[in-house]
Amino acid sequence: LTGFLPLITEAGAENMNFKLVSMIEKRERVKVTQTEGVIIGVLDRKGLSIFENGEIATTSCRGTFDTKKGFQGYTSMIFEDGSTLVLYWKGPTSSSRPAGGKYWQYTMAVEYVEGTGRFKGVQGKGTYTGREPQWDDDYKAKGFAYYQFTGTYTVPPK
Repeated sequence: LTGFLPLITEAGAENMNFKLVSMIEKRERVKVTQTEGVIIGVLDRKGLSIFENGEIATTSCRGTFDTKKGFQGYTSMIFEDGSTLVLYWKGPTSSSRPAGGKYWQYTMAVEYVEGTGRFKGVQGKGTYTGREPQWDDDYKAKGFAYYQFTGTYTVPPK
């Protein structure tokens, strides 16, 4: 019987895919003394998440970064029906600057942390893939980014 439990859990899982366009609203950073090129800080990013079914959610991402150790933080989303969803992210799990250096691309591991309304009791995992344009100094300075999210989650039966 225990061999079937993972299949039952997976059968009840839902896929979640969305795109997020956001910009940095606030960023504080400091150089770590006695080190070469290490900067740490906090940031507040705001944007709009657009789901495959056309639904949108206002989105706030707050986190910390360390140019040597990576970044981590939380994404909070509020949906039109009042439901909320909080995701925890950490990365980069991979990063690259494609030929020509036009953008920086990276991925982050994501965990579903909590939710309200239709997301109450949510559990799951996912991945963010981010792209930040490097060819426009104004957009680069404002921290514009485009993210694609793919994840799978479950919520307890009602």
